[in-house]
Amino acid sequence: MAVPAAYPVESIDNAARILLMLLDTPALRVSDVASELGVARSTAHRMLTTLQARDLLRQDPATKAYGPGSNLAKLGLAVIGASDLRAEARPVLEKLVSDTAETAHLLVLKGTETVFIEGVEGPQVIRAALRTGHRGPAHASAAGKALLAEFDQEELRRRFPTARLRGGTARAVHSRRALEAELEKVRETGYATNIEESEPGLCAVAAAVRDRYGVAQCALAVSGPAERVVPQIEAIGRAVVAAAQELGSRLS
Repeated sequence: MAVPAAYPVESIDNAARILLMLLDTPALRVSDVASELGVARSTAHRMLTTLQARDLLRQDPATKAYGPGSNLAKLGLAVIGASDLRAEARPVLEKLVSDTAETAHLLVLKGTETVFIEGVEGPQVIRAALRTGHRGPAHASAAGKALLAEFDQEELRRRFPTARLRGGTARAVHSRRALEAELEKVRETGYATNIEESEPGLCAVAAAVRDRYGVAQCALAVSGPAERVVPQIEAIGRAVVAAAQELGSRLS
């Protein structure tokens, strides 16, 4: 039970109340916030846009409603803790390996890089190795593209301020425009691919893991030799999407 503050600061209290409204609904409208806090719509709008500026909230361009922003998701992930996330992901990764016979990893996005935080090695003699702790350019990885596809153009251009992208093999996208086109394909299919873009001979398929509010917290990826993965991309894609949905339900 929450304990009332002895000397409450109204602006902080209102911000906290707005964020706590997300426990009951994934989408906040200006009128709902104004009614809940007992303030004018203009005041509620300023509060929401202030939280949006800190990326604690994001506005849906179609509905104009506000939902959790990426910094709020990062805060939740920090509270959960990487060790707890790995524990939740482990059985999902094991099943993913069983379903695909390839190595599976759990990754998070840090700026413009992906970080491998957990993995289960596949059973094949020739297979992708575990890469826990490894970092790589997000635009040249399946998991990175799966997570970057969650952002709008404004956020992408904030993360990639120059038109030229560095890192990855010759097969990776090396311009922001090409990356934006690639991310549109990810949004259409629900999963991202890496066809020898991070390393020659290595391919991967990944999907974003979204929490109960629809905010991407991390990604699951399956990787292996190109000659095995490429012919099975669609089947692996379906398996990865199903696994990401299962892990998302565990994080809710």
